[in-house]
Amino acid sequence: MNETRQNHEMFIWTPLIGFDKEQEDRGVADYYANIGFRPDGISLFLFSPDIVHQHEDGMERERVLPPDNCNYYGNVRNEIRDIQQWTNFELRELVAGLEDRGAATYMGLMGVYVDKDPSHPSHYNTGHREWLADHKELMGIWTVGHASLHVLKRFKDGTYYEDFFLAKVRRALNDYGFSGLHVADNFCPPGSAGSAKNGDYSDDMIDQFTTHTGIKLPAEISYSVDDRDLEGIQRRGTYIWNRYKREWLSFLTWRWAAFWEKVCRGLHEDGKKVIVNNAWCSEPFEAIYRYGIDYKKLYEAGVDYIAAESVATSVHMARELGPYRMYNYMTMPTLMKAYVPEGKLICLNGVKDSTEEWSTVGHFASNVEREIYSLTHYFVHTRDGLKRSMDGFLVCLGDGLTRDEWAWLRERWDIGFAELPRTVLTPTVIWSDRAMHELLPEYIETKRWSMHKTIYEFAKAGGQIGAVARIEDLDIVSGPIFIPNIDLMSEAEIERISAYDRGPIICTSPSDRRFRLPGTLEPDISFQDPIAGFKLRISGYRMGYLDYADITATLGEDDESPDVEGDPRYAEDPGIWRLDLVYRKASTGFVRACGKLLRAAYASAGDLSADTQHPLLPMRMSDGTIRLLIGNDNRLQYRLPVVRTKRAVERVASKSTFPALPVKLVDREGHTIVPRSDRSHESIVSGGFIAKIPPGGMTIFDVALAEEE
Repeated sequence: MNETRQNHEMFIWTPLIGFDKEQEDRGVADYYANIGFRPDGISLFLFSPDIVHQHEDGMERERVLPPDNCNYYGNVRNEIRDIQQWTNFELRELVAGLEDRGAATYMGLMGVYVDKDPSHPSHYNTGHREWLADHKELMGIWTVGHASLHVLKRFKDGTYYEDFFLAKVRRALNDYGFSGLHVADNFCPPGSAGSAKNGDYSDDMIDQFTTHTGIKLPAEISYSVDDRDLEGIQRRGTYIWNRYKREWLSFLTWRWAAFWEKVCRGLHEDGKKVIVNNAWCSEPFEAIYRYGIDYKKLYEAGVDYIAAESVATSVHMARELGPYRMYNYMTMPTLMKAYVPEGKLICLNGVKDSTEEWSTVGHFASNVEREIYSLTHYFVHTRDGLKRSMDGFLVCLGDGLTRDEWAWLRERWDIGFAELPRTVLTPTVIWSDRAMHELLPEYIETKRWSMHKTIYEFAKAGGQIGAVARIEDLDIVSGPIFIPNIDLMSEAEIERISAYDRGPIICTSPSDRRFRLPGTLEPDISFQDPIAGFKLRISGYRMGYLDYADITATLGEDDESPDVEGDPRYAEDPGIWRLDLVYRKASTGFVRACGKLLRAAYASAGDLSADTQHPLLPMRMSDGTIRLLIGNDNRLQYRLPVVRTKRAVERVASKSTFPALPVKLVDREGHTIVPRSDRSHESIVSGGFIAKIPPGGMTIFDVALAEEE
């Protein structure tokens, strides 16, 4: 780790176009002058895996690299320069220059197969015959078509691609001088069409599946199907997905773990490290169900870092497909860290992509600022104290940013990583591995909500969660706790929850389970969804006084959105990652009431509060002040939430760059306290203040309240 940072790591993911090969040092000095800091790692995004496939051992001959190694998809330019034709020798010199400055360099690959004439006049120009064109048995054979490299497959002679790849990548990394390997889309995770539902259902993968599981498929499914026979592949896929879904997912999680165990073992022998992007922006359960990837198994296989694709703004602004997933993507890394606390987790900071032609830092700056502040302010309880749910950022991408844009980012990173709170004042989510795995058969049967779905939907309704703890660490937690899907925990885990006496307990379960905590503890509040066909219930214990009528006032409201039709087991699963998982309907009024209940449980509720329409994440800092992160879900207008306090406000300091002016205080009735020349306003007892939040953004305030008289 860079010695200037003790509590996080910073990585940059950049194509070669970020550097200037015409300079003697290949542009390293200028790049460092531009970014203004020393990154811990730089992944050189060489894009095409042919940098490995076509590598010449020993690299004795200088050769020109194809365009799709010199820039993402071989695109012709970024904001700073035109694409340059790098040679393998020049790339080696660039790697050495970056390593000399203390950055661990990674060879960054995807598994995309462009499949175009090399001379095709396109912005996406490979400029060479792709290796996969001569090894099409390794292509992904999905129910929606053929696409990309599928690294779990075998060559025609029966040998595994992974054995070939490992031998080649070890030589390539050593010859160039890289410190490690970084893989992303279409390599691992598999291609965007490569969900577990979509396949790969080729003869090769079905043979691996049946050999591993011992399942005997009927002749009409197991007989050889040509890769070009799309109807045959679809028929096979429908049969397996509908009848052997759990077995298929178990096979895939085993197969991915086996792939990475072999690759990581070989690379670790050479002193190299491995970074793998997470499965298309998915949290742990979704990654297993949609892609057959189990993060815990990847870490156990030896993966050194997983890079969470926490890029809500760039995904949404690039293509209007589905909702804006701010709450979804911001809470996703927290559950990944809860699942594997010891695993290194870095979060993509999606700022600019010249090839895909988007720039959050240029066009949606307040949104990406909110992402930075949010991701740095989710925490996990550990035996060593409160820690962030992420270990740093991976800038995506780092080639087209100006010096001013880098300075803007550094200022916000410094704010986000500045200090840890003493305690988080929201309820702490209690994570159970057992409950996560028990959800799989339940979800297949019912399409009930996952823990993650519950957390981000309730957060959108005002009930934000700022911390998580594993059930094994419940004894070190104090304050309110929240357990979605508590009925999926083991009896022993539920007993531990029941015995918890250091704060309120809030839990959800399907109403028809008639769940209740064991013993004599009775809920202070409990209500179910009065509208939904699949009814959820939420219950709160040890809550003390609650305004039941206010919390439940929205029950019965609904947006009339449709529920899953027919047998949930056969509901059509999304085929691409941009579409959300299918879940049973919950009425909007029920979700709003749940959000209000969680907000009522905030440990800060006795000191200060704000309407649930204003996202609020409170925490207690070491000096006793309350830090408030207040978001704005309206991306077109400023918001002016009134933060009401039980005690007089002593001072409010803006810790973010906006607002610059002091906040406006209000009296006990909520009227603005207007400063007067005779200073008579100073005798008015304040009852809160008015915050100002930029469109789509977030503001951070530290609030000190007067002592109680």
